[in-house]
Amino acid sequence: MRKGSASTSSGTRAERQAARERKRAERREYRRFTTATRQRRLAFTAGIGGVLLIAVLTVIVTSSPLLALNTVRVLGTERLATDTVVSALEPLGGQQLARVSPADVAGLLSDLPLVQSVDTRIELPSTLVVSVVERTPIGVVRSPGGFAVVDRAAVVLFESEVLPVEFPLICVPARPESRGFQAIGEALAVIPSDVLSRIDRVSASSADTVAFTLRDSPHRVLWGSSELSREKARVLPAALRAAGEFGPQLIDLSTPDTVVIRDIESPFPTPTPLEEPVEGSDTVTPGEVPAG
Repeated sequence: MRKGSASTSSGTRAERQAARERKRAERREYRRFTTATRQRRLAFTAGIGGVLLIAVLTVIVTSSPLLALNTVRVLGTERLATDTVVSALEPLGGQQLARVSPADVAGLLSDLPLVQSVDTRIELPSTLVVSVVERTPIGVVRSPGGFAVVDRAAVVLFESEVLPVEFPLICVPARPESRGFQAIGEALAVIPSDVLSRIDRVSASSADTVAFTLRDSPHRVLWGSSELSREKARVLPAALRAAGEFGPQLIDLSTPDTVVIRDIESPFPTPTPLEEPVEGSDTVTPGEVPAG
């Protein structure tokens, strides 16, 4: 009886072990055949979770008062007052930063003549940083109210009843299509600052006939085109010394390697004939500058 009981017990354990092995094998087979299904289910769940997370974040960003605009920081201004920019952007105050676009900012600043372009960025939680590129003034033209400071595009930046002495007086009409004005703008943009600060009055009839007077010299300078401006600035001091101090001379720097100094009474051209060239001709004969 004991021997039979031992055999029966051993057979029962073997059956249980075999049953367990069979179940494990079945589970492995099940997992193997259902792996793709589980992966698709996980991907779908993760996708739904991501969409829900984005939706929640979007609601927070676009509606939370913590992310509303309450501070404007202005960069890049020199002539333009920072308070002026901030005041112009007051209509954006309280709006969600995510809803403030560069176009909105540019539109509100379009009435400020000194602003050429703007760029924006957001600093969380509530700051809008506005980087301003200002227009560069090149000179002064006469206006009905006195004088107007303009840039190369003939945009009036500001006006004054008295002549602003820090800018040269441009003796041609400020029109973008004017050949003389275009030539002056190109030349003044590249003339070295040490010469630019000395220019009193400037005129031109074409790209090659930019001429100016100096505040500290009786002589006139025919600068020519905007090319070789660095070389022209280098030889100008020596040319002024050679011209002497006993009467106005015309210093022709059109070709800086060959400077010509002529003794004439008044070589500086007048604005009117420069802007009204003879039909069929690209140049006009310089006249005299009216007194005053």
